[in-house]
Amino acid sequence: MFRAPCLCLALLACQPTAAVGTRAEAIVGGEPAPLDEAVFFVDDDAGVCSATLIAPRTLLLAAHCVQEGAPMVAHNRPRVGEGDAGTYVVVERQTWAQATDGGTADLALVLLDRPPPVTPRPWTWWGPPPAIGTRVRHVGYGRSESAPPGERRAVVTEVTGATEARAHGLVLLTGTVGRGLCFGDSGGPTLVEEDGGSRVVAVHSFITTECGAGVSSSVLLFPYRRFLEHWLADHEPPQCARDGRCVGGCQPEDPDCRCGLDGVCRADCPPGDDLDCANACSTDGLCSPRTDCAADTDCVPDGAFCLGPAQCAGRVCTSDAQNPSRYCSQACDAQRPCPAELSCDLSRGVCQLRQRPLVGEGESCASPAVRCAAGLACTDVGAEQRCYRTCTTQAQCPAGTRCQFQRLGTCVPAPPPRLDDGTEWTGPVAPVGCSSAAGPTLGVCLIVAWRRRRARR
Repeated sequence: MFRAPCLCLALLACQPTAAVGTRAEAIVGGEPAPLDEAVFFVDDDAGVCSATLIAPRTLLLAAHCVQEGAPMVAHNRPRVGEGDAGTYVVVERQTWAQATDGGTADLALVLLDRPPPVTPRPWTWWGPPPAIGTRVRHVGYGRSESAPPGERRAVVTEVTGATEARAHGLVLLTGTVGRGLCFGDSGGPTLVEEDGGSRVVAVHSFITTECGAGVSSSVLLFPYRRFLEHWLADHEPPQCARDGRCVGGCQPEDPDCRCGLDGVCRADCPPGDDLDCANACSTDGLCSPRTDCAADTDCVPDGAFCLGPAQCAGRVCTSDAQNPSRYCSQACDAQRPCPAELSCDLSRGVCQLRQRPLVGEGESCASPAVRCAAGLACTDVGAEQRCYRTCTTQAQCPAGTRCQFQRLGTCVPAPPPRLDDGTEWTGPVAPVGCSSAAGPTLGVCLIVAWRRRRARR
């Protein structure tokens, strides 16, 4: 998981085109790519992004490029404002989160009002990710060394790894110093040469450093293939490309004919692609049930963070009152107990992480087996750890305490004031300020305030 701060390529840089030409950061090392007609420039009220045509009317892009309800248009001119390529209106859109239970993957699909005269780009639906060192080609309309976003450009670099980014999904890491993505490239394709042609293997999502500094991240497609296939089945006619429907007479053969659900397990299909094959335990974005697979690299252990139910053998990705981050679990009831590290929440019928006993204000929270009650935080005071109420101002703290501002403000016991002779005062302490004074002292405060007000006139 990434520890460095990440910058979404479109949220930070999908700004109106006229406002983004003030810095010289680049899609570093790139060159114009006028022939990559399947890569489109996408514009809405929020800014600009890139996208790839993967079916007659379907563009694949990043979810953070899609603003719900905002007018959205696309075109595939080599440079914005030049050429005769038409402008296409987006008439329907869907993010991966909208299509699932709200899990996070920075992918989206949009439908154009009419099919462009462009050949769609095939996409890779099988894993594992490209090996480290594999050469990939990024294409997008992002900022270049000499111009703001608006020209279709490409850069060739190498795969450096793959990992899980909690806010984006399963991502492919690419880039070398001087060659990488920049703002405005979000949604564009990461292309890999396979089977004599290039395929989209991932979608540009974010960078963790400045443009071209060597770290670019793109969301892999194969873990989310069902999202793409379901959309294509609902919005596009059957194609020779992968869409879950067999079309005869295709050259090359439609992969859905050979590896689809036809009752035959074929050894010549990509690993884990033929759903008719038992024990499909390869990396395909779907955790196989425990009864089918002893060890599946797609599976997240129960109690560990998950993006969605497909990563869980029990098909439950949940959270609870004490653990807001989602984790893998399974259903339960009186006849189906939970694993040892989980307990059954009968009200939901779901196994949850074992809830720790709650302790009250002022009680010790040094043991990891307990948890402070709502509104309290475990706070270090000297050599002790105790639960104290949270605060943002002193007014929220009871008498005898003070708001201690650290990572989280808490009302900790206030030390008694010391007198000039070094002894501690144990009597009542008057509030500070003019309101605590009486008689002549109050009059002096009022006179001082009146003189200050008069001096400011």
